This record gives sequence, structure tokens and C-alpha cells, in this order.
Amino acid sequence: MTQDAAKTDTRTGLLLAAERLFALQGVAATTIRQINAAAGQRNQSAIHYHFGSRDGILDAIMDLRVPPMNQARAALLERMRDEAGARPLTSREIVTALIQPNLDRLLATPGPHFTARLLLQMRVDHDIWRRYARAHRAWTLDDIRVEIARANPFAPPEALASRFRQVVSLSMFQVAEIERAQDQLGPGFSPEEARFRIEEMTTAMGAILDAPVSPGALAWLRRAPATEAPRATAPADGTPEPPAPDAASK
Repeated sequence: MTQDAAKTDTRTGLLLAAERLFALQGVAATTIRQINAAAGQRNQSAIHYHFGSRDGILDAIMDLRVPPMNQARAALLERMRDEAGARPLTSREIVTALIQPNLDRLLATPGPHFTARLLLQMRVDHDIWRRYARAHRAWTLDDIRVEIARANPFAPPEALASRFRQVVSLSMFQVAEIERAQDQLGPGFSPEEARFRIEEMTTAMGAILDAPVSPGALAWLRRAPATEAPRATAPADGTPEPPAPDAASK
């Protein structure tokens, strides 16, 4: 094996080990020593050499996993828009574009997979998610938010931003649950059941987007302190400032 190939193998081993540990126990709870041990790496400086820090290895995982999702979602949105012509996409089409690229990757490629659970771990860690959001890696989610606004031109922007956050969080949770089931059940995992769950979730999330804004919500919105209007595009998951994690965001 050449020196370059050995470096690549070491780097890949560290990446995969870190992704698994981050997904199963959280980024903040995972130490560099644990990653080295899981990768079978005796050199305790390996992560610093290849990635610089724990944040560096997390960035490298995102650079590996997020671009294929963006490419698949962008292609799907382009096809949907071509078929829709001048009309806005329906809520069901929007939700399908949000979820399908992640689900297709999960079901079409051999596991075990850990990316969905890692993203969910990041989502409930305020500091890590803020950093990820500001990096604006998942840029195709900007298109999802724009399509929601096109489909609901008379809804308050604040309500659309809130519902966008809800469907993104729900989709992350559902795909992570399917990923966990695939990992734990092995041959007993049913892709058909997974597709059923996603169909049900797609219907439910479409209803969230389509529901009228209640008089109570409008009343509270009028009482809320004036803030800067939500942007037409959004970083990473569409959240201008990720809320502090709590039980409702899991």
C-alpha cells in the first residue's frame, strides 16, 4: 500500500468511526480518544493530523454526506417544477422533495447508516446546530422554503417560517427512526413499512403546511415584539436562529 493510500484509509476510518459515535451518543459526548479507539488508531494525534479538531472531523463528515443529498433534492425539484409549469408545487410535492432524497439514499445503499441520526443529534444541540446552519451546507432547503411561500402567498411569513421548521424537524426525526430500525432489525427490517411510514408522514406534514393560520395564532403574532422579517432564504435547515433544544424539538 502506498503512503497516500494509507493516509486515505486512516482518514476514512476515522470519519466513519466518528460518524457512528456522534450519531449514537452525541457530538459533545464523544471524545477524540473514543474516535481513535473505534477506528483502531493507535496514534492519538491522528485526528489532529487529518482534521485539526473534533469540529474539523464533523465538518468533514458533513462535506461527505450533505452534497449528495443536495444534488438529489435539486434534481427532484427541477423535475417537479418542469412538470408543474406555472403553478406552485403542492404541499405534498414540497414535502416529498424534502424527504425523498434522504430516504432513497437510506433504502438504496447498504448499511449500516448513521447520517440521519447524526443530523438529529446535531439538531438538538443548540451550539452545534447554529454552527452548522451558518455554514449553509444544505442549500437546497432554501428552495423548499421558497416553494412553501409560493404555495401560500397570503400566509404571514412568520407562520410559514414556523411551519417550515416543523416539517424539517419532523422529517429529520422520521428518517432517523427508520435508519435506527434498519440498523437494529437487520434482515427483519421492512422497506415496505418504512415507505408506509413516510407516506403517512408526508400526508401529515402536507396538512401542517396547508392548514389555515388560526385566529389565536394571529392574535399572538400581533402581540409579539416586532422583529426583522424572516428571510426568503435560510441557512442550512431554514432556521435563521436555531432555537435552544428542548423536548419538543426532538
